[in-house]
Amino acid sequence: MLETLQSLVNTPAFYFCTGILLIVLFFWYLAAENDKVKRNAGTFFIVGLSAFSIISLLLNGMHYGIDISGGVELTLEVQPKMGDYGEMVPPSEDDMQQACNILGERLNSTGTSEVEILHSGNKILIQIPQQDNDPDKNKEKLDSMVKMLTKMAKLELLAVYPDQDRVLADPEVQDSISQYEERMDHYNSLSEDEQKRTRKPALPRIPSKLGLNDYLILPGPVTNDETGEPELDKHGKQKVYYYVLQKPYVAMQKDVYITGAEVSKAQPDYVRKGYVDVVLNRTGADRMGRLTGSMQIGRDRMAVVLNSQVKCAPVVQAVLHKDFNISGLNGKGEPEDISKALANPLSSDLKVEGRKDVSAQLGQSALEQAGVGGLVGLVGVFAFCFWYYRASGMVAMVGLAFNALVLLGLMSLFGFVLTLPGIAGIVLTMGVAVDANVLIYERMREERDQGRSFLLSLRNAYEKAFSAIWDSNITSLITAVILFWLASGSIKGFAVTTSVGIITSLIGAIVVTRVLFFWVEHLGLLPKDFKFARAPFAGKVFDFMGIRKVCMWTSVAVIGLGMVYTVFIRGEKGLGVDFTGGASATYVIPGDSELDYNAVEDYVSTMQLSKEASSQKFTSGTDWNIKVRCANKDEAMQIDKELREKIPHMSELEAPSIDDVSSSLGSAFFKTACFALLAGMLGIALYLALRFEWSFAMGALVSTAHDVFGIIALVVLMGTELNIIHIGAFLTVAGYSINDTIVIFDRIRERLRTAEPSEKLVDIMNEAINSTLSRTLLTSLSTIAVLIALIALGGPSMRDFSITMLLGIFIGTYSSIYIASPVVLYFSEKHNLREEIQKAADAEASV
Repeated sequence: MLETLQSLVNTPAFYFCTGILLIVLFFWYLAAENDKVKRNAGTFFIVGLSAFSIISLLLNGMHYGIDISGGVELTLEVQPKMGDYGEMVPPSEDDMQQACNILGERLNSTGTSEVEILHSGNKILIQIPQQDNDPDKNKEKLDSMVKMLTKMAKLELLAVYPDQDRVLADPEVQDSISQYEERMDHYNSLSEDEQKRTRKPALPRIPSKLGLNDYLILPGPVTNDETGEPELDKHGKQKVYYYVLQKPYVAMQKDVYITGAEVSKAQPDYVRKGYVDVVLNRTGADRMGRLTGSMQIGRDRMAVVLNSQVKCAPVVQAVLHKDFNISGLNGKGEPEDISKALANPLSSDLKVEGRKDVSAQLGQSALEQAGVGGLVGLVGVFAFCFWYYRASGMVAMVGLAFNALVLLGLMSLFGFVLTLPGIAGIVLTMGVAVDANVLIYERMREERDQGRSFLLSLRNAYEKAFSAIWDSNITSLITAVILFWLASGSIKGFAVTTSVGIITSLIGAIVVTRVLFFWVEHLGLLPKDFKFARAPFAGKVFDFMGIRKVCMWTSVAVIGLGMVYTVFIRGEKGLGVDFTGGASATYVIPGDSELDYNAVEDYVSTMQLSKEASSQKFTSGTDWNIKVRCANKDEAMQIDKELREKIPHMSELEAPSIDDVSSSLGSAFFKTACFALLAGMLGIALYLALRFEWSFAMGALVSTAHDVFGIIALVVLMGTELNIIHIGAFLTVAGYSINDTIVIFDRIRERLRTAEPSEKLVDIMNEAINSTLSRTLLTSLSTIAVLIALIALGGPSMRDFSITMLLGIFIGTYSSIYIASPVVLYFSEKHNLREEIQKAADAEASV
């Protein structure tokens, strides 16, 4: 039954139809003006999306990272490549880094796969999470990934000798081809290990008497156009056609040699089966023009060569430039695989040297600790909402539950890998998602205090809170989209999961809670004395802006000193091995050894070293391995010495193999992350300048920069090393701060629209900050409650992330009041903010 349902659901038609239906229901809800129609449309939408998420979770399950479920580590050896004159050249450091980057793009183009790639010497180590809970399916998927990883897709476009039939008919050439085929038959009969030790047979030779020293012979296997299966001759061997092609170095000298390096885009042709459409860059287009321009149209041919095999050799019908296509790719999934490989071309061949199972880095106890911490934090948020908002708090909790369900359902659907930091991020998303409900309920409180009915208060509250909710979520979404566009690796994954979380939170706030309120009122379940608890600091007014200059100069001094310390004193010491690289010591443990891996792991994690060290457990056959990663070879030797002295049975082991390893992130990753974050901040500033005014845009830009630099300085000042988990925390803090800032900006703009000319702008800002103070405190406290629970109960694995986020919440809340608003005040004196807002309000009213 489940398999039948799964086969029905896992079809493009199902997703397409379901998506269209949900979109129609959503826009029906938005367009409806009648409360009954809006209630019914929203109900159908909520039920449909919830059912879709549950089905996805049941059928697809969740994919977990190596830190939770373990995975495999592949060791790939980068082979020497052919130089410009046919000599074999070993891979350089640039070649190794390029190979790592390309493999990262092939494996993790969206950033959601949570793979780790680094290199040591001429070897590349790749850690991949389990791909399926079913062992057989997991092995099948991993085998497919290995095949895709090692696919060279070395593309060459070479001219075909016009009179090749005469050359191929020569008896000496025929004899050379026959010998080549015999040697290839023997080579193909060898095992994979034997092939590694045996040189691949040389290609057929062209005798010197023919005077064709500038040409070579390459094979082109023949396949069935319909099935993609090899065409066989009467002896059961695959048919092969041979081509006489211009040698690559000759094409180089004539500047008509086109390779995968000149490919700017490659994708399967979805109209013609077995075709891949290729677009060349400017250099490739110029060379293509020279290559085909020198040919006789309608007679001469151009061969498309992939991995030293001719895929097709069409007759040139016109002078070509940047666009062409490759045909003859009829194998199952071959156009897709070739497209990925061409878009990310490897310059050197790869061979799989080893494959080991990797144990979960953190283990079941760490997972349970994080789960308990997250659950306690969420229960605390739920209890607070129920106490403070009474019956409305229950409605908010249902909205948050819907948010969590849809978020997990979409992650399951798209195959996002869930890591331990990801679990913390989801729990934190639930805490932050309370913000939209707080905004609505605080508006509802104001409406009820003015004596309005429940339904009228509800309608006005959603309408007034919508702009702040919309703007704060859209700015976060802008940042996420720019991060996805410009960044790479796990930052791109952060952008994807953040985008999903934003969308689900927005739907939960503006659809789910409102529809539930409609039903509560319709069914008469609303208490007659419907009210909220007393707002904190109600009736009190604080002069926040009165100390703005002191706060701003204090921030400048603290952050300035912190960044000087970070850059010039801590320097590289402030970066973890994720950024700097280091060394690894690998121990081979016999299968009958009594060594306790947990004791090794605990001891390594507590050692006082220049950088924090980590350990992993691997299994391969009957033996297993422990790999300890640290800052350098000297510390690896120190760790080995202490382990042999302190841990039972370690002294029985042979000396470990110690190798230098690259960083898993590196400076390029850090630079692209910083550049993407800067571009995201500028995108937010542009949006706010269009949606609000330039003064608000500058306030948001300065306050976000303040938060990012401030949290980096604080983390480094605390002596913590910056690793990948901190990058996610920094980005989350930036989004949180923007949300907080926009809420205050929205209230300032609202007041300025109706303010009397005699009212001072500084007083209006003070009033706006005070009127949103309860919302700021409530949202911050709900988020802080989750973080404190994670710090106390989430275990060591969650501590760095949670402490960083906790500091970020304080900094973000502070900057929204004491940095963003004063900056707006400063720039408003240059642009007459009051006049700009009132003109915009008049323009909206006249439309």
